[in-house]
Amino acid sequence: MKKQTAPLCPTDAEMREIERVIGYTFRDPVLLRQAFTRRSFTEEFEAKHKRPAPVECNEVLETLGDAMLSAALLTILTARHGKVTERGYVSDFGEGVFTEIKKNLCDKTALSRIIDGLSLPDGTTFAALQATSDGDRSSGNYNAPSPKEDLFESILGAVAMDCGCDLSVIVPLVERLDDPDRLTAAPAEKDAKTRLKELCEAKGWNYDYPLIERTGPDHDPTHVVTCVVNGRSVGRGSARSKKEAECKAAEKALQELAKS
Repeated sequence: MKKQTAPLCPTDAEMREIERVIGYTFRDPVLLRQAFTRRSFTEEFEAKHKRPAPVECNEVLETLGDAMLSAALLTILTARHGKVTERGYVSDFGEGVFTEIKKNLCDKTALSRIIDGLSLPDGTTFAALQATSDGDRSSGNYNAPSPKEDLFESILGAVAMDCGCDLSVIVPLVERLDDPDRLTAAPAEKDAKTRLKELCEAKGWNYDYPLIERTGPDHDPTHVVTCVVNGRSVGRGSARSKKEAECKAAEKALQELAKS
């Protein structure tokens, strides 16, 4: 009796559409299919069928993709924010700013958002095309931020493996899939809450944002919070959202603390 084989995911037709979307055609398509194969799928398959899954999971490709993303982003940054002169490489930014930009570019949340923006012409999202376990599929875990971050890095790792880690291929791919403005932007100024947090941590102070009151209807509320540092209220803010009210309170707290 012929062994029943599990359906491949993504399908061959979906694979061709994925290649069109990312702008790269694989010489070895199994690498692209591997990028979409999660460990939960391979483990479930092997437990059910008592034999190896038809495709390896994407974890190794994810690791490779992470490294290639860093290399691609640094290539982009060095080209756009500096040049080689007779005295060596000169950058528009100092080392600290350069490091901060690179950290922001590799932000995991940003990678998840990139996957959110990728889909086939029929609207099927890249996240939905992953081969995953029945449990992850029914719970929707495959669509959580972390698996989507892994998927982006795995796709990049698959391309890197297929093209021999050729940055002349990888860099344009990253630029196509990502937001060019995000890739070239200098770090945004830290918000008041972040600055207050860093100040308090440096000084060893305790801080909190207790809610004083919430008024108004549910569709248009007003939150009033106070910023308490070492048991003393040093700033107050009100806004529609609690987060914005906390930011306003933190700004006033920083101004008050600067006077003391």
